[in-house]
Amino acid sequence: MAARADSADPRAERVRSRLRAAAFALAHEGPVDALTVGDIVTRAGVSRQVFYQHFRDRDDAVASAVSAAFAAATADHSGDARTRILRLFDYAAEHRSAYRNVVPSAVTQRVAAAFRVELLPACEEIAAQGIPALTAVAGLTEEAVTRFLVGGFMEVLRSWMEDPDSTDLVDRAGAALDTVNALLGLTPSTNGLHHG
Repeated sequence: MAARADSADPRAERVRSRLRAAAFALAHEGPVDALTVGDIVTRAGVSRQVFYQHFRDRDDAVASAVSAAFAAATADHSGDARTRILRLFDYAAEHRSAYRNVVPSAVTQRVAAAFRVELLPACEEIAAQGIPALTAVAGLTEEAVTRFLVGGFMEVLRSWMEDPDSTDLVDRAGAALDTVNALLGLTPSTNGLHHG
């Protein structure tokens, strides 16, 4: 691990933020596999030595940048589970070019994992609300339902990313949430998970 990757020093965090911002901006401009550490340090205005104090390599910097962007998009945990999920999908839609440039790269799995991490709390909330309806039908656990929900939302993202002409990510996520409501017997009055 890079020497200062976890440093709490405010100066180190400012440098990490600049490097992340540079990596994220460059990911919008072209394929991640074409980026170099040199591109990132030039954009951030730091040396290679400073870069390697914070990140192992280009992929580490890009994955960290995208993970931080997802976390920032969902940092405000207010609102119901649906609102938080739609906020995350809306953020992905706003930054479509970056995610399209990440998908064919070596960073893909780390970015998908970061998206999953941000989906998890809202999916856990939905699972907890829907488990009473499910236990009457099958012996499912909240954990199993949560994994199913996260997997389903990841599939929504994947299918959208693979369709070069689609512009309807938030609509797709909303339709998935409506389906979840119907399957779990959740109503707007009980959990705020309504479409609209």
